[in-house]
Amino acid sequence: MSISPPFWHPAFSEGFILDWDGVLADTRLDFAPIRARYFNGERLPLVEAAGRLDPPERQALERDLYDLEMEGARRATPVKGAHALIEWLASSGIPWAVVSRNCRDSIFEAAKRCGIDLPGTVLSRDEGPLKPDPRALWAAAAAIGVEPGRCVMIGDFIYDLYGAIRAGMRAVLVERIEPGWNRWADISFGRLEEMVASLGEPAPLVPREYRKLAAQNGCKWLEKAWGLEVSVPEEAPRVFRIAMEAARLGVGRFGISGHSRISLEQWDETSFLPISMVDSPMSECMSRILRERYPQVSVSWSDHPLSLPENPSLVEGAIRSWLK
Repeated sequence: MSISPPFWHPAFSEGFILDWDGVLADTRLDFAPIRARYFNGERLPLVEAAGRLDPPERQALERDLYDLEMEGARRATPVKGAHALIEWLASSGIPWAVVSRNCRDSIFEAAKRCGIDLPGTVLSRDEGPLKPDPRALWAAAAAIGVEPGRCVMIGDFIYDLYGAIRAGMRAVLVERIEPGWNRWADISFGRLEEMVASLGEPAPLVPREYRKLAAQNGCKWLEKAWGLEVSVPEEAPRVFRIAMEAARLGVGRFGISGHSRISLEQWDETSFLPISMVDSPMSECMSRILRERYPQVSVSWSDHPLSLPENPSLVEGAIRSWLK
């Protein structure tokens, strides 16, 4: 079975990046006493907030974090589904890595307690940078030899989701029911074992960027709109707004027929376009801009038969007429 864009399922990802604590190992860490001791109980990202402290206090915080994580590691238990996931990855020949904000010693201690064989790539707090910095996920993808766009990040915290989006990866939320976080995940599972079960029987999923469109217009609209091949009006001042509107409505293939370059007028009409792109090839910039939000779209050197109108407000009407 295969699933074609714009639909998706983690089973067809070529590389898996896994968070550690809460995804593979359960250490039941409670950071509240440390937050109370150093930050009056304020909920802050402790590693980053440590930079606000004086050196002696920062060193004390780092020691307390290390001790807490090691204590948790010594009582760690595997998350239900962890061993089954690792077995599935091995049987499927899919490379994987661990990227965690925990210290390296605690990861290896917890793995020993849980009977988990770690992969060759384990990136911890000690290596840096840390999630949600996308460089952490890019480094893991490079280490396992898979392009970021073909990887999926499996995590239980908002930083896993933010990091995945910034890195251009798909994101799966597991072991956490947080309605406010679901919008940032491509799919959410209350339990890791539920995700593992879905890997054996993958069904097409609507990825995050099309969820609102599918809810409003239906999956049939998305499927049909994705099949459209459209040409962008390369000389139009608002060409990027036009293309972005078409992508929002589900169009997946964009054609640029000539060797157009971005004009100063087009930059002036596009608030999200950096000045550095002026006089750059239209096709390269269009692909970069569109794929940041719609990673599955393609931009090619071709002249497609359907031409988008030069006014962004007319794009939806044109697409509706083509889908009749």
